[in-house]
Amino acid sequence: MRISARRPGGTALGALLWILSSLACRPAPAPPVWVHEPAPAPWPRVAVAPAIPLAVSLDLSAFVTDQIENFYAHRADLLGKALEPEENGLNVELHSTRMQKDFEPIEAYFNSGEELFEFDFRPTDGLGDGMSGKPPNMHRVHRGAHGGPDTTSCRSCHHRGGDDGAGEYPEAALTGGDGINTYHSNERNPPALLGGGAMQILAKEITEELGKLYQNRSEGMEYERDLTYQDVNFGTLKIRKDGSMDTGKITSLDPDLVVRPFGWKGTHSTLRRFAEEAFQVHHGMQSDVLIEHRRIFGPMPRGTSPATLAVFDALGDGPDNDPDRDGQLQELHDGFLLSISVYLTLLPLPVIDPPRSPDLLAAFRDGEAAFREVGCADCHKPFWILKDPTWKERGETAHTDTELLLDLRKDIHRGPKLRNTDTLFPNRFPLFIFSDLRRHDMGPELADTYRPSGGPHPGDHPSRGPQIPPSYFLTRPLWGLADSGPYLHDGRATTIPEAIIAHGGEAAKSREAYLKLPVPRQRAMHVFLLSLTRPPVPEVVP
Repeated sequence: MRISARRPGGTALGALLWILSSLACRPAPAPPVWVHEPAPAPWPRVAVAPAIPLAVSLDLSAFVTDQIENFYAHRADLLGKALEPEENGLNVELHSTRMQKDFEPIEAYFNSGEELFEFDFRPTDGLGDGMSGKPPNMHRVHRGAHGGPDTTSCRSCHHRGGDDGAGEYPEAALTGGDGINTYHSNERNPPALLGGGAMQILAKEITEELGKLYQNRSEGMEYERDLTYQDVNFGTLKIRKDGSMDTGKITSLDPDLVVRPFGWKGTHSTLRRFAEEAFQVHHGMQSDVLIEHRRIFGPMPRGTSPATLAVFDALGDGPDNDPDRDGQLQELHDGFLLSISVYLTLLPLPVIDPPRSPDLLAAFRDGEAAFREVGCADCHKPFWILKDPTWKERGETAHTDTELLLDLRKDIHRGPKLRNTDTLFPNRFPLFIFSDLRRHDMGPELADTYRPSGGPHPGDHPSRGPQIPPSYFLTRPLWGLADSGPYLHDGRATTIPEAIIAHGGEAAKSREAYLKLPVPRQRAMHVFLLSLTRPPVPEVVP
């Protein structure tokens, strides 16, 4: 068994040191007053980059021991399934060697979620479906909201740059298709997953603040109100005389004004729903939560997002306890969803790691200035301020009444914890995500070319899915950018400069400004963007 300390891109580093460095920034005018918040101080430029590094030590011996124990447990499970495939079902709680020894729930659920993320599903676990043939019914081209299934594990498509990373170009999913023709689908590049917990909490805070704007309306008069929070305008909301709202002028969000940071078009607000759809679409593993909700509340559960409604419709027309007719019950129960949600929430945060040599450090600083000058920072908002870095993850069925309070200041695993080292924002936490979390029109060149017209399976109703124009995409967060290529929603760009040049629509002006930069400044901007990376990743390779 080989133990290696791996940094994205192949550079070997000491596995005991994690570096998180502050970002060097150019002086900027103070932003407008926030909703319900005092005006923040200007974002200062750091005099010397990197600033004071935050070294976070990792108990490597415990980590290696866990990995070795889990490796042998997984190997024994494979041998057991080979001998008696029907006697050894998927059971993450019993799988985890840590679950058997630890009494701390967050640690236990995290380790169970990690094993679920790396587990290779089989038909005996519920992989695939039996809707139109013998399970698992694998399809490289997705069949509407039924998906493929097109892979057997999460890790198989999220590994580039390290654990939980992005996917290679050949691993792109062919989504929303007819199950046959590759041209009747849209490519989706597997995104990197680090930092999702912070994004989930931030989206919730923004949604709550936008909701206050509507709640504090004045009835009896008609007027318009800009939905602005932390210097980001999400659109103009029209209030009618009867107090109802007209969202016709809002294109950056869904009509319910919920910020959804997950999915290339911004289709999910929580990691639980994001993972639930991924298990259904990519593995054919059906959620017991959705099955129970459909049985109790019918096909239109209150408050359900359009993306989840599409998954509802794709559950199948089989028996209530086996809608996809594959003969497997309880494929993805609430305990699994709780485990994977805890795991994804507590993954490490990407970092900003400026270069050390003087010439590259000078390019880093100049590249950051160029990034702002050409207008990239207008949509790729460098940072947000998080108020409360905690998240409650709880079960959703009568069988799982667990509730866990996850605190990013202390519970993040195998990477830097969330900290506030800036005295300008006391009791607040800057998140350098480089996204405004809005949808933007990226022009016809980047638009989806295929619009689903219906799948071959009963219950497929594309009209119930997200009604997002083909050229509209969520501003992709740039943190971790250096290790998440290939770039753009379909992976067409192999380098960061290629991705910049491919921008169109609302980003065309910034693209032209970038192309007018002298070549040395373009390269300096590339250096700056390559500093948006992830912590070193220790790996135990059997």
